[in-house]
Amino acid sequence: MQRIIKEGVWLYANQVDEKITIIEQDWDHYYENGYDDDEPCLNDEGLVYFLYTGDLHRNNRGNLSAKNISIPFLSSEEAEAYANAEFSNLRWSNGSFVK
Repeated sequence: MQRIIKEGVWLYANQVDEKITIIEQDWDHYYENGYDDDEPCLNDEGLVYFLYTGDLHRNNRGNLSAKNISIPFLSSEEAEAYANAEFSNLRWSNGSFVK
């Protein structure tokens, strides 16, 4: 299961608008794909949140995917706070703007 929580745009290299999406899912991308041998990073509800940057598309497994995926977060608020701090000129689709 994957669900889009929030979408926005940030200014890549201070020149190009790039999409950013917070996605909730019930599986740890890094663990499931063999990149991490530790236990899956899931919260008490069995969910994890990732920031996807770039255009979304479906991969060969039918999952949402994009150019880049972030570290895992245990809440959407944690993912959003990280994005607000790390991505320049971030504008969420609800109209809020973060420098």
